[in-house]
Amino acid sequence: VEGFVLFNRFFQPDIDIDEEKNTFPFNFSSGVDNRLPLRYAGLLFGNLKADVCSSTGIIMAKDVIKMLLAGSACVQVVTSLYKHKVSHLKTMIEAVERWMEERGYADIASFRGKLSRKNSNDPWRYTRSQYAKLLLHPEEFLKTAKII
Repeated sequence: VEGFVLFNRFFQPDIDIDEEKNTFPFNFSSGVDNRLPLRYAGLLFGNLKADVCSSTGIIMAKDVIKMLLAGSACVQVVTSLYKHKVSHLKTMIEAVERWMEERGYADIASFRGKLSRKNSNDPWRYTRSQYAKLLLHPEEFLKTAKII
């Protein structure tokens, strides 16, 4: 395998308990849905020989940039295309290029995986140990946490 898609959640079954039947709702993803693929892109970067293509919740250029920083080789932006039409791709690409120019990045390889677990000063950032940190030292954890 040279590459794979992480977390394509487009068709997820559900159960209607009143009708007692299986349903297949058509749900778009939202920006917060990208955290699981982001976590695993960051965990897997540099630990596999395959490329990771992140999917789910990648709506705007900032979401694309986050995935690339975590280590994704590519992204899928299906909800974004449904909501904003195909022309939105140009807007997203231009925004990513502007962001790169502002920071002096010549190409994606210059920053891809920069904030992965492999390249992080804090390798625990992508693991569940963050919960232990929160429970044992809440004041330290909350200094660096972004509460939303």
